[in-house]
Amino acid sequence: MDTIYRLLYTIGYHHPLHPAMTHIPVGLIIGAFILAILSLAFHRDNMARAAKSCAVIALVSIFPTAFLGIMDWQHYFAGGWIYPVEIKIVLASLLVIILCMAAIILRNGPASTKAVVMCGLSSLIALGLGYFGGQLVYTGRVPAASPGFEKGAYLFRANCSGCHPYGGNIVDRDAILTGSPELRDLKAFVRFIRDPRLDNGKRGPMPVFTRSRIPDAEAQVLWAYLSDAVGPKKGVPGEVQVPDITVRTASGSVKNGAKLFKANCSGCHTVESTETIIGPGLKGILKRQLLPVSGRPASPANIYRQLKAPYKEMPSFSTKLTDDQVLDIIAYLNTLS
Repeated sequence: MDTIYRLLYTIGYHHPLHPAMTHIPVGLIIGAFILAILSLAFHRDNMARAAKSCAVIALVSIFPTAFLGIMDWQHYFAGGWIYPVEIKIVLASLLVIILCMAAIILRNGPASTKAVVMCGLSSLIALGLGYFGGQLVYTGRVPAASPGFEKGAYLFRANCSGCHPYGGNIVDRDAILTGSPELRDLKAFVRFIRDPRLDNGKRGPMPVFTRSRIPDAEAQVLWAYLSDAVGPKKGVPGEVQVPDITVRTASGSVKNGAKLFKANCSGCHTVESTETIIGPGLKGILKRQLLPVSGRPASPANIYRQLKAPYKEMPSFSTKLTDDQVLDIIAYLNTLS
């Protein structure tokens, strides 16, 4: 099912599937109500038959509409039982019952007052479904993040935005996502989404996100995005003016970068592997998707940012290394594979 949404996302369709389909039953229900009123007012059999046809077709169209709604619910809310979803399920069930009654009452002769009432109730229920559907669609907003976190924003929209619009929490306002301690560390974040529990150790309303739902690699991307967009801030990462960087490829720059790396960085980092010494191993660092600790996209600009205004415990080289030297280090790191 997620494959369908990913395909639609790649062609620019970022919206749920269900709302577009709802126009069919809603239009038919309103049409049945109007035709029933006209049949009662003018004693017209043909209008009653048309109202019945609208009611029957609306009943049929409810089922594919509900199916798409279930798909959206599973994709955007992971099947979580949140209040608007619960109300929509109740209202949809009630709508089917009342539409069936309206279709039966409309079977012979001009519409009766009871038929008009049933069609009117169906229209009101349809409006209620639209209202609670709007709550789900228009409150699922995605917090803004730095450039390069588009995939993380997609994962948030697909899995988290229904319950955490703008980094909040519509289920429990005292447990908002913004600044959450679970975002301070990747391992803590992954552990929490795999087994979400309240402070008292009990299972809360948040659904479990298994590896089949969010693989570990995607969990890291999601964590990096959330850390940048709404996570607790550690240090002052990113508070530096980053120049436009063209990666140097001249052998002189690469050799000088290697010397500078050995003198300033090799005590904490190895370039032979990804294993951590004091800091993480930097083998193939600019060939990766994300930087290992900050979770930012692996780019020359973010290497520059890390050296000038480092994330977490790494010391700053803002006064020790000139911009020219930093660019040579980046040239060297770019050759690592």
